[in-house]
Amino acid sequence: MTLNQHQQFYEIITSSKNPLILFSKQATGDTISSSLAMAELFSRLGKSAEIISPDFEFPKYNQFFNSKHKILQKLEDHKKFQLVFDVSNIDNPNVEHEIKNQRLHININSQKGHINKDHLITQKQEYKHDLIITINTPDLESLDYIYQENPDLFYQVPIVNIDHSTENEHYGQLNLINIKASSVSEMLHDLITQIDDKLLDEDIATYLLTGMIEKTNSFKTANITPQSLQIASELIAAGAQRENIIQNLYQTKSVDTIKLWGKVLTKLQLNNNEKMAWAVIKEEDFKKTNTTSADLYGIIDELITNIPTIEMTTIFFAENNTVKALIKSEKELDLVSLFPQNIPEVTNKSLVKIKVITKPSEILKKLNQYT
Repeated sequence: MTLNQHQQFYEIITSSKNPLILFSKQATGDTISSSLAMAELFSRLGKSAEIISPDFEFPKYNQFFNSKHKILQKLEDHKKFQLVFDVSNIDNPNVEHEIKNQRLHININSQKGHINKDHLITQKQEYKHDLIITINTPDLESLDYIYQENPDLFYQVPIVNIDHSTENEHYGQLNLINIKASSVSEMLHDLITQIDDKLLDEDIATYLLTGMIEKTNSFKTANITPQSLQIASELIAAGAQRENIIQNLYQTKSVDTIKLWGKVLTKLQLNNNEKMAWAVIKEEDFKKTNTTSADLYGIIDELITNIPTIEMTTIFFAENNTVKALIKSEKELDLVSLFPQNIPEVTNKSLVKIKVITKPSEILKKLNQYT
């Protein structure tokens, strides 16, 4: 009998002993929350999962989680070297090892029988992880140096690819892609409850509700469905700490962030049909507000929420004596392909940070064609 995707997912995660959870750089709160929920799911199943994302730093609004699961920036000790000996002619072999002069010595002793170099059957290098789960990661290149430095890992270890974006390249052995879902957090709710709804404890429910609220700007985006609202209700019933989530996502903005938000608003411009918005932030604006370019990601999301006609948003800013632009498309336009010469730093293909090597007006002119 052919297994459906939910059954395949269950079989894969229950058989894994050392799962690895990966997501791309500059991930959204939905991605972070989903990864923590996935790690907690493995904990409920009696397993320990490792979470890694290149150059990861927790955004300020997600630091309230107090999670026992760490998110690392690189793979460490992920390979193991194995020696296999034929000991069929030895009775009850006794194996000892010691390290001398920075060398590993392995001794195989027995009162009956002996072993020599001819009994070495094989020596091989294997990866510690036996399963990779990618969250909100459209392609393997989005994993940056994690993929670049370990390409064999992604060919030898099975991949479960979980995403809700049309940009996903279906690179996994199991591709769980649902473009109708409002978030990956919503998808994980379905995956977990299909396995066993008793697995949905307070911690997992809080992670998933956080991801849904962050991704949908508190259920204000156009892709919200009745099913999304029903799932949110079920998460709250399962113990999700809604008040704590709302307080930390929306009611704890620092004075500095609010000042930067004010700078962007005072400099905001719109095109004739009000579908494209842009602003220019100077390096002194960051200094005066005690903020960095990382704070612009939350601001660009709020611009979209508060001006519903906007389809394209661009914030030009100075960083390390270089002019850059943070661009977001609400039409899932492939901005990477649109600006390949500008060395894009990809969050996903419809949200990029690029180095500005032409006049800002040239970038705006090109973007205006797509609104």
